[in-house]
Amino acid sequence: MAVQAYVLIRCEGGRSKEVVEKLRKQEHVARANTVFGDYDIIARVSVEELPSFLSIQRLEEIVLDEIGKIKGVLSTNTHIVTSHDPGFE
Repeated sequence: MAVQAYVLIRCEGGRSKEVVEKLRKQEHVARANTVFGDYDIIARVSVEELPSFLSIQRLEEIVLDEIGKIKGVLSTNTHIVTSHDPGFE
């Protein structure tokens, strides 16, 4: 099973639509939605199953090097999924 995480993203004012459109084009982003609240976007990231330490390392690269460097992203907060609901897409 792939390693999955929810990434909560804060954006510069007025940039959340631009950021979410860029996220939706990324290979490892399964879903990205704008939201109300403390964060502007919630993205679900999925990394192919590798030995566990490599999957976590790859997730770190995606969050820091790909998502974190999108113009307009101020900060991220990553939550790794520990149990999966088979009926939830």
